Amino acid sequence: MLNIINWPRVRAEKFHNFLPEEIRSYLKGRGIPATIIERHLLGWNGERITIPVFGPKRQVLGFRYAKSPTDISDTPEVISDPKLDAQLYGAEMLARKPYRVVICDGEFNRLVLEANDFTAVTSTAGADVFLEEWAPYFEAVKHVYVCFNRDRVGEIAAKKVQSILPRARIVMLPACALDVTDFFVFQEKTRLDFEILLASASSDENDPSDTPPTVREFRPLLKSIRQRAEGLRKGVKLHDIVEQYATLQARGQRLVAHCPFHDDRELSFSVYPATNTYACSGCGAKGDVVQFLMDKESMTFSQALDALERFEFTYEIYGTG
Repeated sequence: MLNIINWPRVRAEKFHNFLPEEIRSYLKGRGIPATIIERHLLGWNGERITIPVFGPKRQVLGFRYAKSPTDISDTPEVISDPKLDAQLYGAEMLARKPYRVVICDGEFNRLVLEANDFTAVTSTAGADVFLEEWAPYFEAVKHVYVCFNRDRVGEIAAKKVQSILPRARIVMLPACALDVTDFFVFQEKTRLDFEILLASASSDENDPSDTPPTVREFRPLLKSIRQRAEGLRKGVKLHDIVEQYATLQARGQRLVAHCPFHDDRELSFSVYPATNTYACSGCGAKGDVVQFLMDKESMTFSQALDALERFEFTYEIYGTG
């Protein structure tokens, strides 16, 4: 039987083998680690960084070419093969039917998101090109987010995507970050910080699970201690404490995880950033940041306040001394 050679794949591997060490270092400095470079066969054709565009079955459809970091010309930052039509970069990820996906702007931004464990895709024709024929790829995805550059062009493009995918939620980057790479690399934000952005994304859905629980706060008699507790409830983010015990991810307008209070296989534990409270639909635990430490670490009220004050400065619940 005659084996058909996939010449675009051969070219991709050839370019990948030619990738200079200084370009590897440049990509790593942009938040794209070696594992991602290898997985996506990023390469070098002698003039530009080559980015193979894979199809749903990992076949190479064509290439995108990014400028070298030493190229100071006014040529476009990224160009495509003349024969490459608009494609979804990351379409092979959608073939796995992920639970959620982020639609972003730019191949490098997509790779940065993947490096931080977020499934993401982007249009190879720019943010303002999103085809209606791509909509079926997202039918099996429960949560779709759109996170484009923080500018007027990105805002218009995000609304265009939302007109094609009405379920999509638009994620607004903070004012200090222009794009996803800026957010993670130059602003040094974390995966949890991005989860918070996803949870706060606008949505028209009316999901009762997003309603924060009614929590009864422990109120000591002394006014000075009450004021101290109130300050810590406002100053210390519950999700930062919970992240010490469980991995949180956005679901609707809340963060979910396996409950740290019982053997949980269903992601029953929810953190509500808007109110800094938590609730578990499995074991019934609920409360605020003070109550969480009291229950999880068997602390007294006073010990929990001491631990939260220490956490504000050291990010450690227990001191190292």
